[in-house]
Amino acid sequence: MFQTTGVSLLLLCLTALSAAEDYDFARVDVPGATSTIVNTINARGDIVGNFTDVDGTGHGFLLRQGVFSVIDFPGASFTAARSINARGDIAGRFSDANGNQHGYVLRDDHFTKIDYPGASATVVRGINNAGDISGNYLDSTGLEIGFIFQDGRFQKVQAAQSNACSTDVWMVQDNGRTAVGDLCKNSDSTLYGYLRRQPGSGFQLISFPNTGSFPCTSSRYINEKGDISGIYVIANSEDECYNSGSLRGFLLRQGKYIAIDVPGATDTAVTAVNDDGVIVGFYYDEQGVSHGFKGVRKDRSSMLVR
Repeated sequence: MFQTTGVSLLLLCLTALSAAEDYDFARVDVPGATSTIVNTINARGDIVGNFTDVDGTGHGFLLRQGVFSVIDFPGASFTAARSINARGDIAGRFSDANGNQHGYVLRDDHFTKIDYPGASATVVRGINNAGDISGNYLDSTGLEIGFIFQDGRFQKVQAAQSNACSTDVWMVQDNGRTAVGDLCKNSDSTLYGYLRRQPGSGFQLISFPNTGSFPCTSSRYINEKGDISGIYVIANSEDECYNSGSLRGFLLRQGKYIAIDVPGATDTAVTAVNDDGVIVGFYYDEQGVSHGFKGVRKDRSSMLVR
């Protein structure tokens, strides 16, 4: 039932840095929320994410044709909507009344809980158009291991034990094989994005160029054209990488890294890019408040709905 995929680490030799592309950005804020994070946009332009209400409770949301809908797993103390596919299926994670982490899929208004067998916690990150679900789980020792849930079967996705202190699968292409995510290496405790092209192949590391002495990159999404979006931190220490460094967004397209920063933001994260090249994510303003955003390249700005 369980398949281990990928045992080697290879550096993705794509270090060309392109000039930042020019985007029209539209802010996405859930009405009445104290903070908003946008996670994914599908081919139809539907957006999902999560927000915090005035009582400090986290909820998921769907934004479709200008209308916000709240997503709460029944009985949950926290819900996040992480991904939406072209069919409209939504995947994410929630905390139960005891604070335990579980994944879920919302399909045709019906919630299904997703738990990796024997795991102490399960987090769902993505769902592709084929319905394949990706994410991570914690084993009995607390080690974070990635997975793909496909055709009712879990596939374990883990970099070699000697090299990785964590593996996470954020998104899988519709072929069910090509995956992106991030991993931590035991040798230096740094965070790398990765691209894995098929089960059993090596992990090609993704590290945004010139990020300081402590590489810190996370690949969050891959579209059907092969464009990868993600986050990097200019870090010179482990603490800056994981806790205190400023977030920056990027795209990796045709071998070139493209830096993405929302104007006026202190931090920017690009969480997804759809097949039309529309990007979404979140940013922090000078008051430390997070807002979602949608970005369209200015040469395609007629697509932007404000």
